[in-house]
Amino acid sequence: MNIPKLQAPYSKLNNLLYISYLPKVINAAVAIKLFDVLSTPDEATSSTKGRTLESIVKELDTPLAVTRALLHVLEKIELVRITEDTYHLTPLAEDYLVSSSEANQVKALQEFSGSNGPFDQLLPVLQGDTPEFNQHMWNSKESALSMEQGMKAGGLQGAVKFVKSLPQFASCTKLCDLAGNIGYYSYAFLQENKHLQAHVYDLPEVCKNAKELKQDEPDFDRVTYHALDMKTDEDFGDGYDFVYVSHYMYGYAVNGELVDFLTRIYKAMKPGGIFVSNHVCDISINPGSDLTLALVELQTQILGYPTHQISEDVLRDALTKAGFSDFTVQMPDGSYAYPTMLMAAVKI
Repeated sequence: MNIPKLQAPYSKLNNLLYISYLPKVINAAVAIKLFDVLSTPDEATSSTKGRTLESIVKELDTPLAVTRALLHVLEKIELVRITEDTYHLTPLAEDYLVSSSEANQVKALQEFSGSNGPFDQLLPVLQGDTPEFNQHMWNSKESALSMEQGMKAGGLQGAVKFVKSLPQFASCTKLCDLAGNIGYYSYAFLQENKHLQAHVYDLPEVCKNAKELKQDEPDFDRVTYHALDMKTDEDFGDGYDFVYVSHYMYGYAVNGELVDFLTRIYKAMKPGGIFVSNHVCDISINPGSDLTLALVELQTQILGYPTHQISEDVLRDALTKAGFSDFTVQMPDGSYAYPTMLMAAVKI
């Protein structure tokens, strides 16, 4: 696998691209009359000091999680401010986005539609069209290759550098790459450790595509693909001294199953083995990535998935309860599209 050497962080371009979605987001907020609701007192409490999330959701009849994510984006672009768990309009929104304002610019705003993409579904979701997440959205060869190409914009390089820095890595011989898609991370790790054999687990269609797409890849004979649906299948082998999970555990982190999932991994590993997590976290390093993180979370809710971030505290606590220790953490540095945290832990 050819891993490019990068001259500039992709996060700067990615942040600019996400800004293009903002007109779609603001127009959806206008369409459900969110700014109008925030401009009026709460009838239930007669309070003029802002609205709680529950009050907003009740009056608008919108889904709570998506509404919260929407308000978070609006806060990042300074149309809403939050004080003591209540939401308020900023002067910018009061003047130009409330329909009763003599200076409202709603018609001008509607001339800016935003880029086509996942935010096209924001308004229907807010109006009650319940999204259903499609875990098979990555089944096609095109999506697999697109994801691999996306990882080459800094994510792959960062993960390889981090893993190489772990003292245990050089002696690892058996890798479990869970939800590893077509195995692009595995091939990168194999290039750095000639004694390593990789076992990549993913959905049946993904594994089928991987065998076709990667058959001419150097080290193909060192990779074994295993068809597995993590929702229904329990067995992903054992005897691993290196387990790698990238951008997969988000759902477990919010549904109370993260400790159980990590315990399964712990049992499949040899003592002294390393577990490495590569996931978007809740920490950003500049205003641009902060807004992108908020937009990604809203986008995730629109797609019907509960979250797209795992905090350091949540992951560290779950790993500790599963039996891991000796943590190594690398926080986001802006070198990748999203604020990504790498965390390693050891089975003692």
